Amino acid sequence: MSEKQKSYKQQFIELAESKGYKVHKPSFAERKNNVDFVLEGQINGKPTHVRVDVKKKNRKNANQWVYLEYETSKGSKGWLYGMSDFILFETGSDFIFVPRRSLISFLNESQIVRWDLPYVDKPWNSKYRLFRRPNTLETITQIQVKDLLNIEGHQIWKKLK
Repeated sequence: MSEKQKSYKQQFIELAESKGYKVHKPSFAERKNNVDFVLEGQINGKPTHVRVDVKKKNRKNANQWVYLEYETSKGSKGWLYGMSDFILFETGSDFIFVPRRSLISFLNESQIVRWDLPYVDKPWNSKYRLFRRPNTLETITQIQVKDLLNIEGHQIWKKLK
């Protein structure tokens, strides 16, 4: 099966395993709190378990923009506030690991998302702005992929060929 035919999650599993990690399914509670996988491995000789939430690339601007979810359609906290240690953003050629808490701190400190402006009418207009679907409480925005590279502790894993 070619890389193009494999799902983004399957591509990630193979990449993690190639780097020596064991990939486990999350517990029920973790799944309900936006954890896709638990990676087991070693960092500097010490055993570690890392919970990750993998986000699929968007089709049109995968290498330029990523979506962030502040609130779900029912108004509860979005995946940005889940249990994962890292959120992984898929781009055309990479997976970018971003520590979830560092991402939240970056968003709060940089104030690049414009909470002071009205919601936009279409999701593709949500670049640094907020969007809410009609008749829901979902709140999303987009930030540039290059913004992720300013977040302390980020890592880039190149996809396997």
